[in-house]
Amino acid sequence: MATWQIFSSIGLGFLIGYLSLLNRKLIEYNKYLTGGGLMVLLFAMGAKIGMDDQVLSQLSQIGFKAFLFALSAIIGSVLMVYIYFKKSAKSYSNDSFSSDNEENDVDQAGYKDTIIIAAAVITGLIFALLFLDMQYISLMNLISNYALLVLLFGVGVDIGLNKEMMSYLVKYGWNIIIFPILIALGSILGTVAIGYLIGFNFNESAAVGAGFGWYSLSGIMLSQLHSVELGSIAFLSNIFREFLTFLILPFVVKKFGREAAVAPGGATAMDVTLPMIKKVGGEEMVVPALVSGMILTTLVPILVPFLIKL
Repeated sequence: MATWQIFSSIGLGFLIGYLSLLNRKLIEYNKYLTGGGLMVLLFAMGAKIGMDDQVLSQLSQIGFKAFLFALSAIIGSVLMVYIYFKKSAKSYSNDSFSSDNEENDVDQAGYKDTIIIAAAVITGLIFALLFLDMQYISLMNLISNYALLVLLFGVGVDIGLNKEMMSYLVKYGWNIIIFPILIALGSILGTVAIGYLIGFNFNESAAVGAGFGWYSLSGIMLSQLHSVELGSIAFLSNIFREFLTFLILPFVVKKFGREAAVAPGGATAMDVTLPMIKKVGGEEMVVPALVSGMILTTLVPILVPFLIKL
């Protein structure tokens, strides 16, 4: 799939969402569009893994590499945030980013979506093992291409509709975007460093790092734009990142300061890992986490195809 097709799908969706060209009923249907496209893509991703004997034989190696990428992305992100705030002698651990009543909007983290995503991939893998072989790979790629365009269009609509991010930027000032900038740089530099040590090219490692924890999209995009193997590594790497965030966040805050609480989760700081960030980092880190997660989520479908094509 050509990069221009990806950006065109996102851009068209963004314009339609931003200009409010959809009525409320169609906006509600958009979640089914993105959800349906995602399920088809995840099923196809699992099927392509099941059809590829080489990838199947390397699953244990892929898992280990994915873990290293996840750990390096977290370390890079945390260090970038820690160094910046230590060197600049700044602190956002005060009322300047107090979340007012926003704690009412914070839901408890759940794993329902993670279970559904894993089930879709596993179902595709099992289906391929039982019924498919490599002669169906072209058909599966065609289905994946169209489903990806549908998904990216829906993602673009969601981004365009998200006026909340702009309101945060106006309310708290543009300096709040230092969080996602530092986290993005740290993630990419961390994965590039470990990728060099384990034999990956710069563009491959950088693209994996640019997933920022959004496993359902980055893995799919790299499967389409590069290879099933790299897509699988990206998928697992971002799952590991989310999982590791829950395990190490108290340690990160204790050793590196509460500003660093936003860093490990990447894009998930605005949803899945947000309750944990609030719990260990304090209520004042909720708004930086929300804005950082929103911006990083927006950057994933832009940076992943850009970096893999370098």
